[in-house]
Order: sequence, then C-alpha cells, then structure tokens
Amino acid sequence: MDKKEYEAALEEREHIMAEEKIKAFPLTEKEIEELKKQGRI
Repeated sequence: MDKKEYEAALEEREHIMAEEKIKAFPLTEKEIEELKKQGRI
C-alpha cells in the first residue's frame, strides 16, 4: 500500500465513522473497573 492508497483508505474510514450512528450507553461500575485494568481508560 503506497501513501496515496493509505490516505484514500484513511479518508474513507473517517467518513464512514462520521456517518455511523452510535448510541451511547452508561457503563456499569464493573465494566469501568475492567476497562481501567486493561488500560483503555
């Protein structure tokens, strides 16, 4: 994959992510603790 293809793929990915509708939902305390253990938050 050259730089031009990479830039095109990145732009397409950003466009898809901007269009996608994701509903937020509250996390439980257990989920929060697990994410902290994993280092994700």
